[in-house]
Amino acid sequence: MPPDEIRRRTQGVWDNFYSFPEIWKRAHCVKSLKSRLAFVFISKLYRQMYANTGIATDSARVQRSRRWARWLGSLCRRFFAARPMPDLVVPN
Repeated sequence: MPPDEIRRRTQGVWDNFYSFPEIWKRAHCVKSLKSRLAFVFISKLYRQMYANTGIATDSARVQRSRRWARWLGSLCRRFFAARPMPDLVVPN
């Protein structure tokens, strides 16, 4: 198999595995909607973080991947943020 075909097929597998419909199917392993959304966000974040590791080498795609990763990361941070727990006792 020529190298270009290997690259193209590998990219196709990644694109399919990390598509929204496929991620949503895998997200059914958790019950709550909040957990499913977190699963989707984290999966997309993972995909964007590793989008430029040999498959995508052009600078335009790398920049777009970084923007997506920052955006998804900020969503995940807000999604998991909780209110302070003033009565929480920290063990010594």
